[in-house]
Amino acid sequence: MKSGIITSKASVQLTLALGVALLVGSLLLGVLLGIVQPHGHNGTVLDTSRAVLGAQSMIDSWLPMGKALEVWRSPAGHDIYAKVFFAPGDAYQYPPAALFFAMMLNAKPAPVPTPLETFTLFAALAIVALSTAYVFERMMALRGFEPGPLWQRALRWICVAVLTMTFYPVVRAFELGQAQLWIDALFAAALAAWLARRPALSGVLVGGICLLKPQLSLLLIWGLIRKQWSFAGAIAAFCAVTFGISLIYFGLQNHLSYLKVLSVLSQHGESVYPNQSVNGLLGRLMSLHDPESFNNLKWRESLPPYHPLIYWGTMISSILILLPALLWRSEGDLIQRTLDLCTMALSATMASPIAWNHHYGIVFPIFAVALVSAWGRWVTVALLAASYVVASHFLPFTGEFARSKLNFIQSYLFFAMLVLLAALYHLRAHGPFGRAQALSNS
Repeated sequence: MKSGIITSKASVQLTLALGVALLVGSLLLGVLLGIVQPHGHNGTVLDTSRAVLGAQSMIDSWLPMGKALEVWRSPAGHDIYAKVFFAPGDAYQYPPAALFFAMMLNAKPAPVPTPLETFTLFAALAIVALSTAYVFERMMALRGFEPGPLWQRALRWICVAVLTMTFYPVVRAFELGQAQLWIDALFAAALAAWLARRPALSGVLVGGICLLKPQLSLLLIWGLIRKQWSFAGAIAAFCAVTFGISLIYFGLQNHLSYLKVLSVLSQHGESVYPNQSVNGLLGRLMSLHDPESFNNLKWRESLPPYHPLIYWGTMISSILILLPALLWRSEGDLIQRTLDLCTMALSATMASPIAWNHHYGIVFPIFAVALVSAWGRWVTVALLAASYVVASHFLPFTGEFARSKLNFIQSYLFFAMLVLLAALYHLRAHGPFGRAQALSNS
């Protein structure tokens, strides 16, 4: 049901909700977690936020990118992945086309990030914050919220900016020195463009994501099924041109080797706790029987062994996650179509065999879409709040359960994403509150 103009009181309430999320859900809870978490399993999102403010980042993406470029420029460059994935060391797991980004940064296998690499992370962080603030305001306008005076709008933008700095998947990507933060920025900007009714621009931005993360190319299939021709056409055109250039430049062998990389990753997955997927959950359960092979707490270079139960469990769960997102169409207004798009993006991330906690940085603007859409449906708002609080924090104390049958608790972020996904489906099925309902509850 479409909503009409919602009272200014409701707009104030939504603004205050952002303030409460920041002061209580992020800052106060972060401080409390730092106090109560046991020794050996401590650390909070606020520690990561401080690292970002101090421009402290690692070389999680830059090192393998630099090594891949070094190999490409050597006589052995006809097969990059033989040297930087299938050989011991820091594995390069991106498509060959991602090396165009590495070339722009002149990435090198250096022990510390370059100033340019750090600058791009700050730029990406700013894009995430600004795009999410725009998404929030645009969703309010579509629902009929009065924007309120300038101070109120400024307060919302400030809250979103600071919340960005306390959302663990986003700031963790910065701390690691991860190209995932570029993906977060491109997706947030794509969602903003979509809400601005610029589907072609949104598609181009999604195409940029596909150069780094092929899983989100499922948005092309989604666009075709939904007959979003401008959006899907822009993704297809951008990817066809860039991957065509990549094929010519890097050669067929490197692209075939990358397909082998994807096959190996899907067969083995990762059992260590930052992998917040069904594959990671199953791997951690398997660690109860074989803790040596299925590592739980400490990341190491070798992948866990292939196990048919884990492999087929992952494949079946991926199908169950993806099929509803692809086939359940939303034929409503822009709000409904945006919820549909967010559902597909989240599902594509969750269905991946390896979904590190920092891969969920894309859900930060999705929470903005969901919250404004849900406002007035208080049970849904409460579930979204719980999901957001869990997703935004780092909870290493769950490692206390690593050796017990309760180690599924380590998948707390994945379960929070299941709640978010359920909320998106609920909102798509029932829509936002109508005008009369919104007014009576404001």
